[in-house]
Amino acid sequence: MVRVKICGITRREDLTMAVDAGADAIGFIVGFPKSPRNLSLETAEKLVKRVPPFVDSVLVTNSGTLSREMERVLRISPDAIQLHGELLDQVRARERLRSSLIKVVQVKSGIHTSLNANVRGYDALLTDTYKKGYDGGTGLVSDWDECSALRDRIHPLPLILSGGLGPGNVVQAIAMVRPFAVDASSGVESAPGVKDARKIVEFVRLAKGEADG
Repeated sequence: MVRVKICGITRREDLTMAVDAGADAIGFIVGFPKSPRNLSLETAEKLVKRVPPFVDSVLVTNSGTLSREMERVLRISPDAIQLHGELLDQVRARERLRSSLIKVVQVKSGIHTSLNANVRGYDALLTDTYKKGYDGGTGLVSDWDECSALRDRIHPLPLILSGGLGPGNVVQAIAMVRPFAVDASSGVESAPGVKDARKIVEFVRLAKGEADG
């Protein structure tokens, strides 16, 4: 069964909705001030502590924020860190964090042939759609053929498919890419940073293969 992450949670009630719908992981964004889903480290810590057992908390951040705020990230103690950018000392960071590390790769033509070998030092790879001037979270659908080729190249490292996913396309995306997990944010919202309960329930149901028939 494909795992499901609901990302960009900003409110306690949205966290509860995602957990009740059956999400396997919940994502909280810090270090991206232009995003409507960006949280302070203090707010992220409070929400992470409300994630129940058997559901993973994921702190979505960048290498600069992680380097500057390492002690505070350690205090938050998420189950996983989804990282944009490169770590200067990946081995040392992993030893200190004691969290799974998910590397974000922005998908564009030919990316599967140009990946640096250091992706093998991560626990999973998450795709996002490349758009010039954006760090990620564009809400644009990726090239699924490219994502599929990427999955084959990094095997057995798990691939998490992200980028413009919602209830209307998640079944097709899973059929084409066959990822370990899928990740949705803007595709399950009623407004930027505000989740929609109906869309979350439908997304999780479809992603886990519980559609009627």
